[in-house]
Amino acid sequence: MEKLKRIAIFLDIDGTLIGKGDRPSQYDIDQLIEARKQGHMIFLNTGRSYAFLPESLRTAEYIDGVVAGGGAHIILNEKTIYHKTVSEDVLCKVSELYLRIGKWCKFEGETKNYMVMNDGKLKPITSPDDFRTRYKGAQITKITMEGDVGEEEREVLHPYFYIYKMPNYSEGIIRGESKTLGIKRMLDEIGIPIEDTIGIGDSANDIEMIMNVGFGIAMNNAVTELKQIAKAITDDCYHSGVGKAIRKYVLSGN
Repeated sequence: MEKLKRIAIFLDIDGTLIGKGDRPSQYDIDQLIEARKQGHMIFLNTGRSYAFLPESLRTAEYIDGVVAGGGAHIILNEKTIYHKTVSEDVLCKVSELYLRIGKWCKFEGETKNYMVMNDGKLKPITSPDDFRTRYKGAQITKITMEGDVGEEEREVLHPYFYIYKMPNYSEGIIRGESKTLGIKRMLDEIGIPIEDTIGIGDSANDIEMIMNVGFGIAMNNAVTELKQIAKAITDDCYHSGVGKAIRKYVLSGN
């Protein structure tokens, strides 16, 4: 890729910027800091809700903004410029489903997170009406479900969410939202054209992003479908693949 004057870089988190633990490698951080020094902008583009971001990323000075919840919540310089949340009726319907079938379900929000079959860390969902009573007004932008989604779950969730299967869980992204649409909304705000963008990711929910940015890069640990459509493949998330891609395709003087 030709090194451009000003690039907007969109990074997935899990399996991309972070492997194990809750922070990027120091090498990744150093390259991102250098990219910002050279005038580029760094954004997280993640299926995680904002409240589920590691503190190390939420407060990182080298991050200019976040596309969270698979595009449902967009923050630029700590200011929300767009958000869409799940309705109270849908939250209660999903709560009833998972309480009845006995599987865990996380409700990921802008400021707080909730869980059916609570693990002791999140606010517990114990009644189908919790989002109408004690958690009324919760701003939920994404859900995560245990394992694969069965037929009954799909029947309830499908009208409201796009479902993405991960190795050990499934994600529910609000219908009408996507990482790509989140990128476009961010670019409209900052005035950078789509051709001057880089996207780096590893999973199925990154495929649309990688197809639509100016230069899409797959991690070496990415799913096969993503590698097949990416314009380049970098190292895996455990060997600073993000930092290596930034140094090779973004930084001047290399």
